[in-house]
Amino acid sequence: MISKHIHERAAQLSSATRTAGGVSLLLGCLLAIPSRLEATSVVALIDPAKDRVVIAADCRVNRSHGAVEKCKIIEEPDCVVAIAGLYEEATTGFHLRQLVHAACQQVGDLREKAETFLRISQAPFERAVKSIREAQPDSFAKTMANKPTEVVFAGIQDGHVALIVRGLVADSKGKVSVERFESIAPSYARAGYFLGLNGHIRAHVKSHPGWAKEDPAKLARQFVEMEMAAHPDLAGPPISELQIDKNGHVHWLDKGACESPEGERTTHETIGN
Repeated sequence: MISKHIHERAAQLSSATRTAGGVSLLLGCLLAIPSRLEATSVVALIDPAKDRVVIAADCRVNRSHGAVEKCKIIEEPDCVVAIAGLYEEATTGFHLRQLVHAACQQVGDLREKAETFLRISQAPFERAVKSIREAQPDSFAKTMANKPTEVVFAGIQDGHVALIVRGLVADSKGKVSVERFESIAPSYARAGYFLGLNGHIRAHVKSHPGWAKEDPAKLARQFVEMEMAAHPDLAGPPISELQIDKNGHVHWLDKGACESPEGERTTHETIGN
């Protein structure tokens, strides 16, 4: 059961974002456009042999006046999360990053934090979907319908490294369903997950059956570079990349845009489109 603190924290975040969005709307209508990370390239790989996970992501953000850099990997104590999908919707106060932050504050293991994310984000996501579908039906059909908003929680689960993906996806009629995928010990069902842009990654995986035997740190970066080269207008440098070891310690291989505190960055932006 989610603690009262988590519910209150989520409500505070939603309220704060709605207030900020209202002020921004008065200052400039462009800020009312929902921000998406569908053009993000996030790669999360698991290495059971060395009991580690690696996450890499591009850092390009497209805004009305040009591209800027933004961190797409969230690091909290015992909770590392990479995000892709609907980032924020100002009218309803939906804010993906803040919901992930609230979920990471939940007491419990990695799976409990991931489940908390679903519980506190589904209703706000449904309100955001309804708002976008009613106000911008063409945009909804093009950028949101059947395109999931996904987060991958990385860290330690049951004493071993794990990747736990939770997602929300709206169909063409706006009905929202939940996604759950996991790669945990002892079976490690999947060698990794590719969020956002992944067409060229999947083509490479299909044509290279032994790809999972390669060094995951090099491979994760290579995969992101692949999508950046194929979609330079949507995904771009620098690349942020980190590794989590068997003890749950986070080792940044390259901070990229994650070097600066996220709190100092504006959230009214579009990742990709």
